[in-house]
Amino acid sequence: MTETVLEWSDQFSTDIVSIDRQHQNLLQLLQNLQVVLPSDDKTLSDKQGIYMNLVDHALMHFEYEERIMRNIGYPGIDEHIQEHDELRTEIGNITKKVMDGKELEELIGLVCMVQVWLLRHISASDTKIRDHLHRDDNELVIDLYTGT
Repeated sequence: MTETVLEWSDQFSTDIVSIDRQHQNLLQLLQNLQVVLPSDDKTLSDKQGIYMNLVDHALMHFEYEERIMRNIGYPGIDEHIQEHDELRTEIGNITKKVMDGKELEELIGLVCMVQVWLLRHISASDTKIRDHLHRDDNELVIDLYTGT
């Protein structure tokens, strides 16, 4: 299978450095997994560990991003959380297969699909956070993490 390399671009920026760094890290972890899955150099246990590292980062990212959205009063938070919840469900389904050691070859295609989903989600949904932050009535300066 041909490796799909998706590059980070400023068009994906939310203008929140911490979120952008997490997005870049998730993309890199996905690309690393895409390389490792078909490799004979890693054991099944190694592949499962690399996959779980990606899952842990993704789930922590969703929680962090949702906290930021709450703190800035982002009006589209409910729909955004719903998108995250749908991916959380899909991650759970994929994780069961990975941890059972089944269908790892099929997962290479899923990794490609998740890469595309991630960039589509960032460009279509996460960048709306940037738009909210740059709206004309945004006169308050707040700490994005604590909301104060």
